[in-house]
Amino acid sequence: MSSILTKDLKSNLEETRSRLLSERDSLIQAAQSEAEAELDQTLQYIEQLLDASGASAPSPPAVASKASASPAKTPASPAKGKGKGKAKAAPAEPQKAKGRKSSKSFDASVLKSEFKSMKAMEAIVQVLSSAKEPMSIDDLIARIYDPFDEAEMSKARMSVAITTKHAERRGLLKKVQDNPSRFVAA
Repeated sequence: MSSILTKDLKSNLEETRSRLLSERDSLIQAAQSEAEAELDQTLQYIEQLLDASGASAPSPPAVASKASASPAKTPASPAKGKGKGKAKAAPAEPQKAKGRKSSKSFDASVLKSEFKSMKAMEAIVQVLSSAKEPMSIDDLIARIYDPFDEAEMSKARMSVAITTKHAERRGLLKKVQDNPSRFVAA
């Protein structure tokens, strides 16, 4: 029985399978973190609406598109979820974290104002292009994102790590060191 797969196609499929298996946990964790952040943001918005009682209504949370998120992600309508279960509401006044100026949560799609019209990958490549030395993931986070809660740092690192991996595959940057990972523009 002859195979319908050519050697090249079979090789590509095996490579893709291997890559997905090796990155499975990080992709799942990133998608879960982003889903949790969106849920928390929606819950905060609902809390604001409930607390507004007669005052002008707060603006709805922005729907963010993420290059590294799962492509089938769609925002859920808060009205449809009534009575289906109780979710834990985000605290109204988050505590300030040490080492950071702000206590707001990390959002991978909200870059510093100088990178406002760019996606995270484009901003990372631009920063690396202008850098004189290789930069770590923490350096990149500090350069492209406004300060956020220190508790969100692992989420930020995961997001930037996934983005740099995609950029590396596209040939936009090179990893020049491990532990900590350091990158340069290609």
